[in-house]
Amino acid sequence: MSEEFKKISYRQLFYFFLPLAVMPAIIGISHTAVNATLARLPFPELTLAVFAVAKSISNIIKSPIHMSRQVITSLVKSVEGYYLATKFILLLSGTYFFILSLLGYTPLGGFLLSKVIGLTEPKQIAFGYVALRIMCFIPFLEALRNIYQGIAISLKKTQLLTPGVLLRIVAILLFLWWITYSKAVSGVVAGSLVWVVGIGIETLFIGGALIYYYGSLEGAIEEIVIQDDEKLTLSKIIKFFIPIGLMSFLIQFVQPVIQSGIAHSHTATNSLAAYGVAWTLVMVLVGALDMLHQCSLVYSYHLDNYNWNKIRNFCVGSGAVVSSLIFITAISPIGYWVLNTLISISEPVTEIARQVMIAFSLFPVIRAFKEAYWGVLMQQQNTSIIGIAKTINLVVVAISFWLLVSIIDIEVAVLGAIAISIGEGVESIVIWYYAFSKGILEEKDYILC
Repeated sequence: MSEEFKKISYRQLFYFFLPLAVMPAIIGISHTAVNATLARLPFPELTLAVFAVAKSISNIIKSPIHMSRQVITSLVKSVEGYYLATKFILLLSGTYFFILSLLGYTPLGGFLLSKVIGLTEPKQIAFGYVALRIMCFIPFLEALRNIYQGIAISLKKTQLLTPGVLLRIVAILLFLWWITYSKAVSGVVAGSLVWVVGIGIETLFIGGALIYYYGSLEGAIEEIVIQDDEKLTLSKIIKFFIPIGLMSFLIQFVQPVIQSGIAHSHTATNSLAAYGVAWTLVMVLVGALDMLHQCSLVYSYHLDNYNWNKIRNFCVGSGAVVSSLIFITAISPIGYWVLNTLISISEPVTEIARQVMIAFSLFPVIRAFKEAYWGVLMQQQNTSIIGIAKTINLVVVAISFWLLVSIIDIEVAVLGAIAISIGEGVESIVIWYYAFSKGILEEKDYILC
């Protein structure tokens, strides 16, 4: 049966997406374990602070690498295209490696850490240098891992991703247990090594799994369905990647915009603490939606048929489940127990955090709706609107937050959550309207059925 007449089911979408959904949660466990270990090693406060700073620097610089999976799943339809896309991604990762190396091995790192970020103690600067010298290898390893994962996603073999992530967490926990008792290396070295080695383990596993099942990476690529005969070129890759790479970079600035606004409020300390805790809990659940767009990217080959309604309904339904979980957690005794007892924040901060979570409860379903259309646009290689919409999102968040604070007298952390949801909603409308106005999707496709 040709692809045009193949009908997909919700069950098929669920089993495809489940490994992609659980992966962020499992990785989140490793990050939590690292923080718990650093808190038990010498200089815990200093180590945790500097490690967080170095990690933030690395994440901002290498953020566009997150979109390398999409380059593979959207553009690679032949062995030649795979080699060209791989060269582009590795060259990009090499650029980020070079930037992080400059920060780790030259006075530029000291200038950034001291003059820009504001670290003043010599030990803080020294620890920052150590972390950056190890973290500079992450862009290369992350690029390779994403390339291999992109191939597996294109092949609809997402079940190959989970064992690698589980192997990563087991190896990390064993290493951290050993470090806790032996104290063989400093906390900042341990945390940085865990991050690098963990990604390396994932990379080796998924690459090995593809070679085992298909004989070689080239053999795996040859199994990918060829949708067209148009040759992939470097200009097409660049045109596709720049908007989504920019989007990934801009995402890093949404939270600082809100946090800086909260910091200027008269309840800054409690509000910042409550917002930070609430956002972390929300993202534990919302992180499951990070790769929801892969469902529409991989499955919606023919956008005017039965499949599109199934895909969109599945995406929106997944978002609705996460939204419900956040809302129920916030209003129930479970949320109070997690915040006040498990995390051990004070009663006033707990109450604010619960309000922030309620304000965030629509965010997942809005995001899920957008993710469905993201996948379609990526498949059609119409990524320019994605970068434009994300820029609009950031502007709307800043303006709406300022307006809300000016006209509504409620907890500022709650207003921050509302502003982020408004920005996400505007971005979703922009994406939806573009897909409709350009004829990418027919009007009847917007009726949920």
